[in-house]
Amino acid sequence: MSWGPSKAKAARLAAALLIATGATAAAAQVLVVRASGPSAKAYPAGKKLADSARISLRANDSLVLLDSRGTRTLRGPGVFTPGGPAQAANRSALASVATGRTRRARIGAVRGVGSDAPRPASLWHVDVSKSSTVCLADPARVTLWRPHAGAAVTLTVTRVGDGASRAVEWPAGQTTVGWPADLAVSDGADYRLSWAGGAQPTSLEFRTLAAEPADPEAMASTLIQKGCDAQLDVLIQALQLPEAPAATTEG
Repeated sequence: MSWGPSKAKAARLAAALLIATGATAAAAQVLVVRASGPSAKAYPAGKKLADSARISLRANDSLVLLDSRGTRTLRGPGVFTPGGPAQAANRSALASVATGRTRRARIGAVRGVGSDAPRPASLWHVDVSKSSTVCLADPARVTLWRPHAGAAVTLTVTRVGDGASRAVEWPAGQTTVGWPADLAVSDGADYRLSWAGGAQPTSLEFRTLAAEPADPEAMASTLIQKGCDAQLDVLIQALQLPEAPAATTEG
């Protein structure tokens, strides 16, 4: 069968439109990254919603959503639609929080989500002040972070599995220090961190990633699946957009 130039052109155009429509439909989703309040069970972290979905929240409900534009918080009571005009956060914002080169006003020594506690500038900095599960994109280059850098301390890092221990000298005035080079980090391994003056040792479990997620939605999904909640908080704060108003208010 032979098609003339006009029919072939029309076929290519139809195929392009079909691909574009499918891509738009696939992209028109939002990801639930945090939920609290009476309706939290209906919106578990990791759940995907259509961009046009109607979300009904009750009093004291709070829902944090992520899409290609950034994260936004919905607070009940009210009925909300995730879609709407917003400044795009996109991959450049993710790159900023991943490398720690984000604008100081928003991220550097950022305040935590829903608290006054500072958080690290980079998504990959390991907060030694709290026990957590930590995702690592590069286990050969681990950076430790502390919220208060006033005094010099000697940090003792112990691998729980075999008791191997290393001392790390943390100079005064520095918020970050490197992981001991001769104490390998492995997926699923537990470590205990302690120092003089610390209330109690910090417990860390590392989860290594096969590759660093390339976009905010994939990054958030990975952190949720791996249970890396502290890093998810940093990501939410980095991509935060103004709170979305309710489309209607429930009486």
